[in-house]
Amino acid sequence: MTLKNLSTRLTTLVYKRILKNQCCVCEITDEGSLCKTCRQLLANNQYHCQRCARPAQTMLTLCGECQTSTIHLDRIIAPLRYEGLCRGLIRKAKFEQQPHLLYPLIELLAEHILQQDIELPTDWCLIPTSDESLKTRGFCQTTLIYRQLKRQLAEHMTSPIKLFPLVRTSSISAQHTRSKQERHKLSHRHFSTNNTAMPKHIVLIDDIVTTGSTLNACAETLLRSGAERVTALTLARTPE
Repeated sequence: MTLKNLSTRLTTLVYKRILKNQCCVCEITDEGSLCKTCRQLLANNQYHCQRCARPAQTMLTLCGECQTSTIHLDRIIAPLRYEGLCRGLIRKAKFEQQPHLLYPLIELLAEHILQQDIELPTDWCLIPTSDESLKTRGFCQTTLIYRQLKRQLAEHMTSPIKLFPLVRTSSISAQHTRSKQERHKLSHRHFSTNNTAMPKHIVLIDDIVTTGSTLNACAETLLRSGAERVTALTLARTPE
């Protein structure tokens, strides 16, 4: 285990045992990891495209891109807009080795799923994190989201949640270093799964949706392997 991995794990352990009921932003003691005042600083993705969750001024059935492009996902769930406090928490978590800052956002995603009565399958996949990102951050954000969501949603699922492997077949630089044009070049050829019995409906987990190219490429991989539907769960969607 590297020193960075050890530091990340210790930070998470301290958070769970000592700071779980302290707001991670203003540090006041409250019922949860984000107080009511700070919650109001998060931008809800209330109006959006019903397929890709692209933020809009009014509720859209399908945005222009979803009407003209091939989208392999049946739906992306993204309860927040990636701006303001939400953006700050995610960036600090990923680039300053503070993974505990993702916890309140994961809690909000779980609340959104339960409040909206969204039915999810019990077969889940994670967007693979690049080796470069793992070395830099010391943790995998999609694994963290998966573990926390599984814990919070387990009692509401009809059967235990199962994780299906999805891997990269080629080396790809971290997404935040790639231009929009480079991200759109991603395809199913960059990912693979070795499952011989692919479930019909799969949940795909990522932290942020920017262009949606990675989610779409991974969804195509799963569909080509035998899945019939892919639903994405994410914390936030970037405004455009």
